[in-house]
Amino acid sequence: MGKVRTVLGDVDSANLGMVYAHEHLIISGGLGVMKKSDLLLNSVEAACKEVEDVKQYGIKTFVDMMPLDCGRDPEKLVEIAVRTGTHVIAATGFHKPMYYDDIHWIYHYSERQICDLLAAEVMEGMDRHSHNGPIVERIKARAGLLKGASDYNRISAVSQKLFNAVAEAQSITGAPVSTHTEEGTMGLEQIRLLTDLGVPADSIIICHTDRNPDLEYHTAMLESGIFLEYDNASRIKYWPDSMIIDLIVKVVEAGFEDQILLGTDFALRSYWKAYGGGPGMAHLAQSFIPRLMKNGLSAETIAKFMIHNPARAFSFSK
Repeated sequence: MGKVRTVLGDVDSANLGMVYAHEHLIISGGLGVMKKSDLLLNSVEAACKEVEDVKQYGIKTFVDMMPLDCGRDPEKLVEIAVRTGTHVIAATGFHKPMYYDDIHWIYHYSERQICDLLAAEVMEGMDRHSHNGPIVERIKARAGLLKGASDYNRISAVSQKLFNAVAEAQSITGAPVSTHTEEGTMGLEQIRLLTDLGVPADSIIICHTDRNPDLEYHTAMLESGIFLEYDNASRIKYWPDSMIIDLIVKVVEAGFEDQILLGTDFALRSYWKAYGGGPGMAHLAQSFIPRLMKNGLSAETIAKFMIHNPARAFSFSK
């Protein structure tokens, strides 16, 4: 099997077990929190409580997708991994531009400088402060994936630059690449951009596309060989779970069950039981997956979504 980089060290992908593929265990602050206080997930105690609730359903690995300078806290991720006995994979890279002010360094550093910064996070160790200040204090824990993002129906000039840097860092490190799609848009454009820059399709994970549950769009993306990560379960304000279940069943019927990952993307405290909200991170394992099986998906297919596909998706390409 492949090598996966967790905050506690590298592990064989065969040992990941069941994986929640897109989570936000900690958001310690940043411009996003200033704009929307519900994004503040700064309690290790709450995160451990939520993780323990999920663990009872056999989940062993959590992929934290919070990137640089918008609330990522590597030391807290290490603490959560140690206290809960789980694998935690951390991201480096970038969110969409709204998470950064207009004089942020992403606008001024060159692609080469940003690429070198990302590669060091993967190969040497993450910055304790997630590059929110001029002094870098590297810790032992290393990032296990690279992240890029785009806006609704567009890839801005700065996002293009950041994707370029992510692609170059991937060629240096072999780390998998995960992307944010706003409302599920720009997935095909992201795939073309990254593969044209030399990123292997099977090292790309396109996220949130179930916000745009267009089967033809999804099959077009999957035909390129990438992974799609679905995380809309319980988001009734967008679509009922029945619509996302129907999408996933049809994607499987179209022959793409080896390219699907599942997560929650619960980046708001109002989603967490530990903060007094709901339905809680356990919803995916407790309620949504049983409904997938009730609607015809086999235990073997669910094992692909939760175990075998993540083992490949989060492995380093070299």
